[in-house]
Amino acid sequence: MTRPPERRPTTPRASLRDGRRGWIARAAGLAAAGLLAGCASVGPTDNPVARKLTWVSYLNGDDLRAACTKGESDRYRLVFNADYQKHVRTYDIVGDRGTGGALVEARVLEATDLARIDLDDPTAVARGPVAKAQLSPRQFALFVLRLYESGAFEPAPSGVRLPSNGVYWLINGCRRGSWFFNAYPYPSDRFSDIRFDGPLKELDGSGQGTGVPYPALPRPQDAPRTLPTGGQVDSAGVVFEVQVGRDGLVGPTAPFGSWLFAGK
Repeated sequence: MTRPPERRPTTPRASLRDGRRGWIARAAGLAAAGLLAGCASVGPTDNPVARKLTWVSYLNGDDLRAACTKGESDRYRLVFNADYQKHVRTYDIVGDRGTGGALVEARVLEATDLARIDLDDPTAVARGPVAKAQLSPRQFALFVLRLYESGAFEPAPSGVRLPSNGVYWLINGCRRGSWFFNAYPYPSDRFSDIRFDGPLKELDGSGQGTGVPYPALPRPQDAPRTLPTGGQVDSAGVVFEVQVGRDGLVGPTAPFGSWLFAGK
């Protein structure tokens, strides 16, 4: 198995009342704890900061990248973030080499009504509606074509920062043994030119989909582009920010393990 390229770990940028230095120290402590444990976190946690760091690993597709070799099934991961504390959609798609189609697992994570979350069950927020669907060879080929038309296999916009309270698409995966990664922040021309969302919305609206509609997009001038001012924690909870690199996210990903949804 081809080992993923090593990247120098850094810390996601966050806005803190006590300054950036305190955040870096706490993040470094979390990283050290994870490494000393010998085995990384393998699921949601009740520590909000650690949960965000584990989520970054999922966003970055660390598990897909580690298994990306020629001869393996094509895998695609698409994440739609419309404020992490309110609405997140994920799509994990695995090609079927036997039929030419693919299996789609779609999830919707919503946490607007915090009263619904059992504080004794830190995985509750990851138990949103889930749907599994089978794509025919034609449907799968059309989906991959829409990814191509959206520039998914072109270089990512390195340097772009994505705040958790913002709106964006992150996609990554392994196609024909080659890793790809890209990001589409809103508002931007890249976001406006997306075409891969068409097949996904069609799937969600069908009997095989989650049945949960996409939220309305804010007006471009109202869309958050930076973290809230005044601290790491806003009225909805912890906020965080990731930065897009050339072929992945810049931040501590693998040391904190891969994100595993409840029930897997």
